[in-house]
Amino acid sequence: MRESKILLFGFSRSAIEIGARLKAQGLAFICIDNDASFLPKAKKLGFELLIADYSDDETLLSLGIGEDVSFVFTLFDEDVHNVFLTLSIRSLDPKVQIISTTHTKDAIHKLEIAGVSTILDPYQICGKRIYKLITQPEIMQVIDATIFGEEDINMEQITITAHSPLNGLLLNECYPIERYNMLLIGLHDKELKKEFLFITEGHNHKLDHGDILVVIGQSAEIERFRMDFSL
Repeated sequence: MRESKILLFGFSRSAIEIGARLKAQGLAFICIDNDASFLPKAKKLGFELLIADYSDDETLLSLGIGEDVSFVFTLFDEDVHNVFLTLSIRSLDPKVQIISTTHTKDAIHKLEIAGVSTILDPYQICGKRIYKLITQPEIMQVIDATIFGEEDINMEQITITAHSPLNGLLLNECYPIERYNMLLIGLHDKELKKEFLFITEGHNHKLDHGDILVVIGQSAEIERFRMDFSL
């Protein structure tokens, strides 16, 4: 089974933020850049920065691409570098999860063509990407904090408990549109196992013990919702 080896390319603000979150969760990673001028800053922040030529396929292979790398973050401030690196890595490993930042709308389509798995852009998160992310909770927490952290907005999973008043209700009977300042993305149905139901699909689903709601909102609002409904 492939180990969860994580590579961060580009010593940017996003890399520093993601690296700090990974450290806090006890997850090991390697941060790589081709610019040695970042070394003093990296040392000051407590990062071990590897200086390497990421444009060389042999370098990528030596880092474990195609073998034991499960997640790659491409985090350069210039979109062109993220697109190029995504294309290079995808050609070497069709299965690795590639997570990239984008700074312009034009780069989104280019990254998708290059083979990116997830784009870190709060305005471009769609249901299918969310489903992929929630199957990897540790990585989801890192991405969640990076995208929404500055605004105290979180994406969370809320499991329906047996004693919750939501248990047994239809979705449109309990969705807190007006009472809570948060957004329901969809739910993971326990009985349907891997199927994720998006709220936009219009299903009036019956909630059961063990179902998982996926919501976005301020931490205080989500916590209030949990308390009000014994979740």
